[in-house]
Amino acid sequence: MKKILFLYLVLVNIAFGYSYDDLLLKAQASIFPKIVTLDKKIDEKLIDGKIVYTIIYDETDYITASSIKKFINDNFQGHLDTYEYEINLVNFSNFSEQTETSAIYVLNLRDHIEKIAAIAIKKGIVSFSYDINNLNKGLMFSLVIEKSTVIYLKKENLYTSKIDFVDALLQMVKFVEKDYAYKNDKMPQNSFRYNFNSFNQKNIYASHNIFNAIE
Repeated sequence: MKKILFLYLVLVNIAFGYSYDDLLLKAQASIFPKIVTLDKKIDEKLIDGKIVYTIIYDETDYITASSIKKFINDNFQGHLDTYEYEINLVNFSNFSEQTETSAIYVLNLRDHIEKIAAIAIKKGIVSFSYDINNLNKGLMFSLVIEKSTVIYLKKENLYTSKIDFVDALLQMVKFVEKDYAYKNDKMPQNSFRYNFNSFNQKNIYASHNIFNAIE
């Protein structure tokens, strides 16, 4: 029965799931969990002493969400810096203000982004988006790969007393101050670009250490 269910999920994902860029998923999975630890108020958001990183998906993206969870666990081996962590997979329909989480990563949902973002803002937790265009809907961070890697931060989301990032992170990101549609705009010339050893794709898989220099 389990094999049949798994096969069904695979077929559903192939037929209806969003088409994700594997390298981008892995880059985000390498970097986003580390950013969570750069919030100086992260201790206030621990759940039973752990960072809880929640991946929000819809039913067609369950396999993608599971793959991201495995990739993070393989890379970080249970710790983000000095913190233990756990990863929860939550269907968007089950995510609410009662969901216990320290940060969220949202896959490319068709709907409900604004609602999810509003909950994250109210809870005072960091939110990440696979798709940069969803920053327009209230999520905080995204990441884009072109010739190099650019981390984007929705500036208005910083105006909260519940999140306080280290200064070094704020010097590294590119702030989004307008509704930004990456597909229709050119990459801004003054964007911050984080270079992974001249963008050697093999190094992206070990890139969870790139923020180690930030105290």
